[in-house]
Amino acid sequence: MPPSTHELEISNGDAAEPNVKSTKREALPGVFLMSNSLETGGSERQFSALARRLDREQFNVHLGCIMRKGPFLAGLDDVTEFELGGSLYRWPSIRTRLRLARHLKRNDIAIAHAFDFYTNLTLIPAARWARVPVVIGSQRQLGNLLTWRQEHAQSAVLRWCDAVVCNSRAAARRLRELGLREDRLTVVANGLPEEAFAEAQPALPRIASLRVGMIARMNTRAKNHHVFLQAAASLAAHRPDVQFVLVGDGPLRPRLELLARELGIADRVTFLGERQDIPAVLASLDISVLPSQSESLSNVIIEAMAAGVLIIASSVGGNCELITEERGVLVEPEAEMLASAIERLLRNRDLRMTLASNARVFARANFTLEQMTMRHMELYQALLERKRWRRKPAVAGNPSVVSKKVAIVAASPRYVGGQSAQADMLLRHWRDDPEVEAKFVPIDPPFPFALRWAERIPVLRTLMRQPLYMFQLWRGLKDVEIAHIFSASYWSFLVAPAPAWFMAKAMGKKVLIHYHSGEARDHLRRFRSARPVLRKLDRLVVPSQYLVDVFREFDLKAQIIPNIIDTRQFLFRVRRPLRPHLICTRGFHPYYCVDVVVRAFAKVKSAFPEARLDLLGIGPCEAQVRKLVEDLNLMDVEFKGSVAHSEIGHYYDEADIFINASHLDNMPVSILEAFASGTPVVTTEPEGMRFVVKHECTGLLSPPGDHEALARNVIRVLQDADLAQSLISNARCELEKYSWPAVRKQWLAVYRDRVPSITKT
Repeated sequence: MPPSTHELEISNGDAAEPNVKSTKREALPGVFLMSNSLETGGSERQFSALARRLDREQFNVHLGCIMRKGPFLAGLDDVTEFELGGSLYRWPSIRTRLRLARHLKRNDIAIAHAFDFYTNLTLIPAARWARVPVVIGSQRQLGNLLTWRQEHAQSAVLRWCDAVVCNSRAAARRLRELGLREDRLTVVANGLPEEAFAEAQPALPRIASLRVGMIARMNTRAKNHHVFLQAAASLAAHRPDVQFVLVGDGPLRPRLELLARELGIADRVTFLGERQDIPAVLASLDISVLPSQSESLSNVIIEAMAAGVLIIASSVGGNCELITEERGVLVEPEAEMLASAIERLLRNRDLRMTLASNARVFARANFTLEQMTMRHMELYQALLERKRWRRKPAVAGNPSVVSKKVAIVAASPRYVGGQSAQADMLLRHWRDDPEVEAKFVPIDPPFPFALRWAERIPVLRTLMRQPLYMFQLWRGLKDVEIAHIFSASYWSFLVAPAPAWFMAKAMGKKVLIHYHSGEARDHLRRFRSARPVLRKLDRLVVPSQYLVDVFREFDLKAQIIPNIIDTRQFLFRVRRPLRPHLICTRGFHPYYCVDVVVRAFAKVKSAFPEARLDLLGIGPCEAQVRKLVEDLNLMDVEFKGSVAHSEIGHYYDEADIFINASHLDNMPVSILEAFASGTPVVTTEPEGMRFVVKHECTGLLSPPGDHEALARNVIRVLQDADLAQSLISNARCELEKYSWPAVRKQWLAVYRDRVPSITKT
């Protein structure tokens, strides 16, 4: 960490500008990440992890720091140093900010992201001087260890940001108290690498004695190493079977070693110094302790959770968000209370194992590097969209970015449904992407005012709308290369996708049909005219293996590209304990069998009288379902009606279990939404469902139409907390393949003809 803001001495002049990066990716948005240093620490670890994992096909990544030193430099390219050389408020540091502003302008930076206190005060003003479109600050501490002057200087600078990333709700709450706008604050939890969750060989030999450890840098009294040593001395007097370990290094180490000798426990305490093999160290411990005076979101705590080691921590800040009575122990940061908690847990091995196991599931569900990276990329894209930022065209003679012009033909978002939601997400994600220029052609163009009365007459509105649709197609396809046509089954196929295919072919465009319906087999049997159309496509794309298998039966080859799930709409949380509050977000159509959901709920209600059921959606079977609820004399069933896709996350957040009873399904987005929300999935198993939900891994499956089996699975997940948490955790991990970074690459490959065209199998 740099010296205090009052002690910095002038040490450097205006250094020469570093070489500006190649223009190879000039059309991509430039992202500049800046850290104080690359030394061992939580913020530095998250900085280096994000810097390595950001998708280089979406962002042109640049890195900077104030002090270019530390182990996390390894493997990072071109980390440019901007040494302050004086007080944060004097001329040398102002000169450094001016140099930094020139660096941002020369590299055409679109997003500037500061990672800690010193870079907040350095990068944010420089980014505003350079007119960087998106400026992001960070709050990775509670702020109570800063001086009054430091905290208020930082809060003033953070007001200039478009967003402030906080790694805990406690950190965000502190900024709200200082007057920052709530809509500018976003919580992105820290992430751990996969090896943190793997079984590790102990760094220290496992011995008959129990071992209690504390992992923390020895650079501030706020970590309360002295409290740990005092608690160790209290325990050592009557527990000769316990050894103590301190991991970390820093200027306080000599004083702590002296304290251990003064307390008479020097022979019982091992100082390991700074270690890079933290999973192996944790595998050597029975209990990990962190009695800090202040924490936002502690990497040490989540690392211990991931390793399956019981954690005892002080009840401050973000620790209270991580540790509950089901997955750890919170105490006041006092030696006597800490010693008492350690003693209690040392005597109860079963409780230690249970709490550690629960914590491990919680960590896996919430703190992976994939999740951390995905949330940052989603935030970056959202802020670029909000600022209406436009990429510059690729430089002359640079073929690295060639834009494909695509018309997406689909239902408009005014009709709530899976296909319209997917089309809308595709359009939003392609917006400002240098490699795709996407436009929208609605299959349901609105009527002129004088004809709006026809909207209420089903067959007539289709006949009257068709000329409008054909005109929109002709106009929308004129200047594109690719027609990307969303498709359902039966008459819908003849009314919308077939005319779009015909017109696009006539105009010499590449045509792909994006087929979503689970009724494909019946459609192709009954509507044989659809088969010649599908055989003459340039590409047939489907969202699941189920549809690939169906089309293979008719000698048609389809390619899988998964649906997209936008996790920003959903608040993921682990439900513990799980309440009997059920939600079903399927429309009232015959193949969704909401009546089976209601009958299953009646069985659940018998076992759990407090059970509730929320039904979202509309459809032709709603009246029958309402009558069934009345006939069964069911209370606590709420019909929520049609809900906009942008608001549906709120309803998932209120519920605890997702229930579905469809007898026909393909790739239901509602299942992915449940995964993203942390609601365990209990569903029937129509033919396509097994490709989405793995039984007893990401959800529980039962035979279609069997409401008793469906109810038994709901009751099972309510009664088995470990099973519920396992389903939630596994489902969360499954979401990665449905994220935009993963799906984007597959669509680009199709648009660029990087896979063979459709042929008979």
